[in-house]
Amino acid sequence: MICPHCQTSLPRKERTNSVCSHCERAFALDPKVHGRGMHDTRIERIARTHTDEGRRTVTLTQLWYLARAENRTWDAAPRSGRSPWAGRTAAVVLVAGLAALAVRLPDSAHAGLLWWGSVGAAVVVYLMARGRPRRPARRAGACVVPYAHAFRTMMLGRWVEVYGGLPPGVVDEEKAGDAAFLPADRDRQKRTVALLCPDRAVRVFLSVNDFPHRLGLTLAARLADLPPTGPVVVLHDASARGFQLLADVRANRPDAVVVDAGLPVKAVRGNRRAVVLHEDPSESVGSGGADWLRRMERLAPEDAAWLRLGWLGPVAAVPPALLEACVARGVERARSAPEPARRRAAELGFLSWPQPPELEGI
Repeated sequence: MICPHCQTSLPRKERTNSVCSHCERAFALDPKVHGRGMHDTRIERIARTHTDEGRRTVTLTQLWYLARAENRTWDAAPRSGRSPWAGRTAAVVLVAGLAALAVRLPDSAHAGLLWWGSVGAAVVVYLMARGRPRRPARRAGACVVPYAHAFRTMMLGRWVEVYGGLPPGVVDEEKAGDAAFLPADRDRQKRTVALLCPDRAVRVFLSVNDFPHRLGLTLAARLADLPPTGPVVVLHDASARGFQLLADVRANRPDAVVVDAGLPVKAVRGNRRAVVLHEDPSESVGSGGADWLRRMERLAPEDAAWLRLGWLGPVAAVPPALLEACVARGVERARSAPEPARRRAAELGFLSWPQPPELEGI
């Protein structure tokens, strides 16, 4: 790895105890210890790029997604292969039968030949009867490497120990209280648009970047937290829970402007650069199907099937600059929605989010 201080290439033996043998300064992360891609130079570069040299603040969860080394996914698989007892039983029966036959033969030479032949046949029959090794059924799943807990531990532990704090422009959303993103009661009356987002990391990201004051927003975590009147922008994951939340808001406020600023399935499904996670489909979708899911099955059957399997794309994994642009456009559309459109505000999807030039292709 490269020393983040003196830029010297360090073999493993020259960075014992995470200290450079050339400049004798400590560094925080070592790929051999903390995992592939986890080293100071890379983390600093990612933080510097997505905070726009400190002009933007991102949360630790956002940094985790941006600095991920790998996003593994695997489909469900049924039980395969044969049980070990099948091959063993066939081999034992064959050996026993041929051994008994060899004992009955009067000619000992033929008995020995038959004995060794029985052993060879037993091996062949065993291999044929065993077939492929038995593998248990496997559920579908996904994970981000390093795991969230491991990344938080290394950043809040070793990184803070070496550098005295997180990289410039990075905050820990877990230490931000409700006051960090919920305006005071007297301020709520001045705000004209409510933004509903269940993801704490995203709400803190919007708060620390002064979105409530810049755009006149009231940030809410739950449907019950929304102001009684006014337009609503729903910022959700590409998940069954996210689309259900959108449907609940529209059902709860049939006469209000409700703009969908969430992440659609098409932006995540099949996109190798997007983060894909998984949850139990029985909990996220349920045994039946909501009205929104039945409509999606008619209009976009592949997207609906993807959601039914429990796959999801977290909105917190969207690059911060792109997320900012999406929120700004969603708020603009909520404010400018004409009166006749209160029951069906134009939907805003990920694919129509404004794309900054530096993020082209994401």
